[in-house]
Parts: sequence; C-alpha cells; structure tokens
Amino acid sequence: MCFDSVICINYCVALLVCKFVGSFEAALREQRSGQNDDDVMKAALDIFYNDYSIKFTLEHAWRELRHDKKWCSTFLAKDNVKDKRKQALEVDGEEAVGAGEARPIGVKAAKASIKRKKSGREEELEKIHGIMEMKDKISKRKVLERLLAKTDPLSEMETSLKLKLMSEML
Repeated sequence: MCFDSVICINYCVALLVCKFVGSFEAALREQRSGQNDDDVMKAALDIFYNDYSIKFTLEHAWRELRHDKKWCSTFLAKDNVKDKRKQALEVDGEEAVGAGEARPIGVKAAKASIKRKKSGREEELEKIHGIMEMKDKISKRKVLERLLAKTDPLSEMETSLKLKLMSEML
C-alpha cells in the first residue's frame, strides 16, 4: 500500500466520521425524555443512512475520536439558549476525565497547598535559621563547659550565667 492511498483512506474515514458527528448531533437535538444513549445512537445511524444512503460502519473510529476537541459537540438548543440538561457522555469502560476542562482547585485546598509548599527562598531561610539555632546551642554549651571547668571561684555574673545556661539545657 503506498503512502498516497493511506492518506486517501484516512481522509475518507475522517470525512465519514465528520458526517456522522453531524448526524449524532441532530439525534441529540431530537432526543426525547426517556431515551438513553443507545436510542440516540440508533437515531443517529438512521439519520446518517437517510442522508447519505450508506450504512455507517466506522462506529469504532467515532468512539475513539468523539472526545477530541475537534469532534466535541457544542450545539446550542433553539434560540441560542444552552440546554439546561447536561449531555450524558457515553464512556466505553473508562471515565471521561480528560474530556472536559479540569475542575478548579477549591479555596481551602489552595490555602493548604500554599502552607505545604513554600517558595525556595523561604526553605533556604528556614535552613539558615536551623543552622543558626544549632550554632547558638553549641556556643552556649561551650560557655557552660568553660564555666564548669573553671577552678577559680565564679563571680556573681558568672554564677547567674551558669545557672541560666543549665536551666536552658534541661
């Protein structure tokens, strides 16, 4: 099979699927209360047959392509008013998560994610504060060790400093 014939076949498939999309949208507009997705599909197949005098045999291709942006149904009801009822998307064993736009994040979730995720500078600042606290503890411990190791009698200020450092360490 040459490259040109593959392109021709793909074009024909796309053309027939495009025509069926129109038939399916017409069937959706004609959908009555109590009709399910199978009834709409049968009506779309009938409309396609009546319009083009051939049976639509590319249902598998339409099912693959129908959730793509190009093929999504965006019809408006009479008088350009959107239908109040949401259109039921037919899913073949899979959820249509990627079919529509993503749901926006809620206020509480946004605030929680901001608290969890801090900017790089804030994280670096916290690390620096942690290092400074550790350095402060080490220097206080060294001062206390010097005061405890001193054999001469301690002055009043040294004694109060020693007691303060000991209380902080415990």
